[in-house]
Amino acid sequence: MSFDVIVLGGGAAGAVTALFIAKAGFKVLIVEKSDQKEIGKMFGCGVLKTHTFSAVGLPRPQGDELINFIETFNIYSPTGKTKKTVNYTSMIVDRHLMSQRLLGYTIDQGVTIKDNTDFKSLNFTDNKVSGITTGNGESIDAKIVVDCMGLNSQAKKQLPDSYKVEKEINAKHIARAYLEEFEKPDNSSDLKSYLAVSEGYIWKTSTDIGFGSINPNVNLKETLYKYIEQNIPNIKLNPSKSYTGSLPVRQNLYNMVGEGYIAIGDAACMVSPMEGTGVPTSIIGAKMASDVIIEALSKNDVSQNSLWKFNVKYNKSQGATLAYMDMLRRGLIGLPPDDIDFAFEKDVITDKDVLDSITGDISNVGNLDKAQRAFRGIRRPSILLRMDGCMNKSKDLKNHYMNYPENILGLDIWVNKLNQLNESFT
Repeated sequence: MSFDVIVLGGGAAGAVTALFIAKAGFKVLIVEKSDQKEIGKMFGCGVLKTHTFSAVGLPRPQGDELINFIETFNIYSPTGKTKKTVNYTSMIVDRHLMSQRLLGYTIDQGVTIKDNTDFKSLNFTDNKVSGITTGNGESIDAKIVVDCMGLNSQAKKQLPDSYKVEKEINAKHIARAYLEEFEKPDNSSDLKSYLAVSEGYIWKTSTDIGFGSINPNVNLKETLYKYIEQNIPNIKLNPSKSYTGSLPVRQNLYNMVGEGYIAIGDAACMVSPMEGTGVPTSIIGAKMASDVIIEALSKNDVSQNSLWKFNVKYNKSQGATLAYMDMLRRGLIGLPPDDIDFAFEKDVITDKDVLDSITGDISNVGNLDKAQRAFRGIRRPSILLRMDGCMNKSKDLKNHYMNYPENILGLDIWVNKLNQLNESFT
């Protein structure tokens, strides 16, 4: 059995990648361990930026798939007493219905879906990925394998060192999350986030509430319940509809391509560090990857050098933005709870700072604004110094991503400087 492209994983990233490659006339196979009808079925809603689908040229969720629109994002101090509010045009979607719709598009374009199938190994010919072997021993050939297998991708771990793709994610960059759905969804049109709770944060939508933390020792459920009892009373949860999982909280992989190989989604750490969601960035990344793959197949050149265009394209847009957001996240989360309360109350951290942290926009703070901040934060100057340093480092980091190397020869130097930037701010 032979295909132009094998996509490992039928979630949103995998389906979008497969769809556009198939539309270009190439033969595509999706390999998925779950039953096709179960793909995307999980507890908790999905939060997507409103422009996500239009950005890749697909219809926006509607009907039962669209649960609610979000108009504002309220970020609360640790005690929940003060908040910052920003406009945040997003939507809450039913991830199961969304995934099934996307898979339907792929089927319409002739994509083959091989569900209930475990992945065993990548196949190599002359040090190039040339297909896969499934759990039952079936060998399937392909010119390119797209890895959408998630954070713990087994395919990525089998890549040769010469590809210079990170095979393992440091445990310090992995957050655990726990959520429960409400007995009944409410009609709220905002997204809430409560900062600096046990080295993480709590979020609340109209359908569920959850807690994520990078501290491996914290009891997620107990911490969530205790915080709800103390700060968000009168919430009725449904423990039978709960979910525990892990997600990467860091910048995306430094290199996402190899010889006949591309990683997308959680496998490439395409997760927004402030919101903890990976679907919007993964869908946009999937469209970028499909464009590069189509060009590579058309030229009959699926080498790492040919696929490197995906690294450049993604890192100079999504990667740069997410890196900027990640640094601002570290600046906010790294403050003691009392300092965040003070900074929110006295406007040392402004609504605009919060907006920048979730959009990745570089803004130049004027001298007058700095003087006003200094006056408001005169009782705790360390906060102002930390946030000023954080903003400057954030800009440096984003600019560094905008200078991503055009080929693998410049990768080591680029990564070394990136590590220096990251380590210069704790």
